[in-house]
Amino acid sequence: MRTYLFVPPEEKIQAQALGALWDNDSKRWYIEAEQASANFSRWLPESAGNEQDTEDPYTVVSGEAFVAEATVPCQKCGSGIQVICVYCESGQVAGEPLERFTVSHIYAIDDTLADQLHPWPNFKKVASSGTDQFANHCPHCGAPQDELHLHTEPEEPFFDIPSIPDSSIRMTPLAGVVHLSGDEHHLIG
Repeated sequence: MRTYLFVPPEEKIQAQALGALWDNDSKRWYIEAEQASANFSRWLPESAGNEQDTEDPYTVVSGEAFVAEATVPCQKCGSGIQVICVYCESGQVAGEPLERFTVSHIYAIDDTLADQLHPWPNFKKVASSGTDQFANHCPHCGAPQDELHLHTEPEEPFFDIPSIPDSSIRMTPLAGVVHLSGDEHHLIG
């Protein structure tokens, strides 16, 4: 059984990325009965006239994402450690298209992305109370690494990935469409 959705044209890529299907005959988006309707609640008929807008838990959607890996000194003990970030060649951030950006201060990831991050066990939730943020951790001293210092300055590894020499960053493609939430970083100009 199909459930038809009310998807504004500017949100069609987001709906499709979540798994919505297109009915070419009726020119409408829909989901099948076995699909999790919670992922599509903002477009379901019962919420169409509702003033409260159900917000998507993921702000970043990309079908062309990579894990970027670099070696840096630990910010606490100075040991050489592997750090990673999610790099998107293209994607959407809060529904707007964006190219060549990294995501830091990640606080939500979908199951598809979580499964693909298993090879990097030191990228995990920060153990302090009151936060759901993920961060790189030093395997030697256990210290979480400050994401801000990995992305925002020109000498940091994830500042401008497209212009970095191939030898300093290892790129591992992520399969399928990934959904996550965090802060995007990209160069302007």
